[in-house]
Amino acid sequence: MERLALPRSLAPFPEESLPGFLLRLAYRLERSPARIGALCGLSTMHRRLPADYLIALPPQPAKALAKAARLSSTEAQSLTLAGSGLSSMYTPLVTTRLDQGRNHAAARRRWAINLSSRFCPRCLAGDGSPVQNTFGSAWKLRWHLPVVFACSKHSMLLSSTCPQCDNLPNRPPGTERSGLLMERAAVGLHPAQCRHPVLGRNSTASETNRYCGARLDQSPGNPPTMTPEDLDRVLALQLHIDQHLFATPSQPTKKDPYFFLDLVALAHLIKFSWPLGASLVRSAHLAPLIDSHTTAITQRLNRPLGSGPGPRSSSPWPAPDNPAQCAALLAAASELLSHRDEGDAEFRDRVQPLARTAFERLPSNQSAGFRRMDFSPALARALARKINGFYHAGGHGGSKLRTPSRKCLFGIEHVPALLPTTWSDSHFAKLRERLGASTDWNTRHLRRATSLKLVEMAAGGTWSQCAETLGTPSTTAQHSLRILKQVLGTKESWAEFDRAVERIAYALDSDPNRIDYANRRRAMSLWHLSDAAWTELRDGLKNFRGGPTSPNPTAATALLWAHVTQGDYLHSPALHALRDSGRDTTPVVASVNQLLRAASRSKGEKALFVDRLEHYASRLARACDHTHGSQPVTDTLVAEQAAC
Repeated sequence: MERLALPRSLAPFPEESLPGFLLRLAYRLERSPARIGALCGLSTMHRRLPADYLIALPPQPAKALAKAARLSSTEAQSLTLAGSGLSSMYTPLVTTRLDQGRNHAAARRRWAINLSSRFCPRCLAGDGSPVQNTFGSAWKLRWHLPVVFACSKHSMLLSSTCPQCDNLPNRPPGTERSGLLMERAAVGLHPAQCRHPVLGRNSTASETNRYCGARLDQSPGNPPTMTPEDLDRVLALQLHIDQHLFATPSQPTKKDPYFFLDLVALAHLIKFSWPLGASLVRSAHLAPLIDSHTTAITQRLNRPLGSGPGPRSSSPWPAPDNPAQCAALLAAASELLSHRDEGDAEFRDRVQPLARTAFERLPSNQSAGFRRMDFSPALARALARKINGFYHAGGHGGSKLRTPSRKCLFGIEHVPALLPTTWSDSHFAKLRERLGASTDWNTRHLRRATSLKLVEMAAGGTWSQCAETLGTPSTTAQHSLRILKQVLGTKESWAEFDRAVERIAYALDSDPNRIDYANRRRAMSLWHLSDAAWTELRDGLKNFRGGPTSPNPTAATALLWAHVTQGDYLHSPALHALRDSGRDTTPVVASVNQLLRAASRSKGEKALFVDRLEHYASRLARACDHTHGSQPVTDTLVAEQAAC
């Protein structure tokens, strides 16, 4: 249908919201906002104005609005959070949609948006110009963000309710579905008038008399009590938040991408664990404000199972409607967030008590929902639960977030599947003293578990994900962790294990010549010992073909792969190929074990052969380090390394 331009329109104010613009335009044209929405191509079924139009306008409605209201396409889009640029700066809004009830719940959990706008009465009163005196001033987009609780221009807290009926400006009564505007069919109301219907007034009353009609631009609604010192404190916080919301000439885009995500997440932790975080509140007058918001929430969360449904209550996730309560809660969260850069250990010590209490109170489905929220790697590390030396640093296996449990300079490519014996000998001496005598197999399990731990430090994830990264079968990794749990036993032994692994991680961070074991694994994935190399290795060895378990090319290939990659020969490509073809691996395993035992002796042909293998492995490792991507390792490359 051809869209006609309205006979008159208005120029949008800077940062004016779409619902505010429709209220002003409807008042000027003496029509209802619903009718103006229809004429501007914004209405859907039943002349409903979709709530998600506050975030962004689809191309077709944006084009229709621009034509009908005589706006440019940029002006039409600037009436939304996306078009104004706020959604790109306020990260909880980035993936938010409001077209379904489930999305509303997710938006409330993330503090993405308030459909009912807070407001500054002095801003709504305007600047005294004829246009603003007649048609009102702007309802600002920023007032729809839960983290905006004060007006920096007028140095006052925002209002959230009507001074006369004490209702929120855009929260529909009863079960009416939330939309862009409530009572959108009302005609004749000033943009700054309260649109809530008054109970008891019948339909014979005049159109405007059926609604509260109080002017929101003339006096604040139930102004919160706050000392001048506390007001200065929260105004400074609001200014800090505004600096993250709006680009400045000196800092146009370079902002902390996790600031709002972490601020909201920490506000949740403080709320659900309250009053445990009361020490974070610098003022004794702000703590009661948090008390008043959290009392009903904590009472409901503390109700024992089976005690009955209790009184019906709203979701515990949304930000406080009251700006003073919201300011106090965000002040506590900001105080906790200021410790994020002190170091992982210090930040974790501050966050963990709150997290434990919060997750004990929350039902399992809600605590899982919290863990799936987005936040910074630093906060994810601080929240990670730790059991038997391992962090659950990525949540469950299906989690979208795999967070390193430590800030590492080394990467997962620098971690071998089995910790080299030189590393374990250097860093596990104290742990061995604590454990006493240990078998070679226990040491092997310790080396494997340490490699898993190093991958978790560098890349995060569960132990099974770490095992997959290293090419270690999940059952093997699980067995090693089970044995390690039995061997270490006490908390003191686990603490020493943590310290030893941290020493290894520090040594890796400090090593300028870290080995890329992942590249070695790729280069060796299709490699096998050639006939020429095998002949060279056994040259001059007479008594070398005694039986089925005597050294053979397959055993040598598996052992060389283990030397070069610092992996487990049982998981070498050579043995995998035998298993895949259905052949018995027992003779090869027995042959490798004989060579490993011979390595501890200084005499005999097998000891000499092992010495040759080690020298050949050194040349082979250097050849791997000079390859890139999927480049194969050849005898020529090995020979070149021997000549160097």
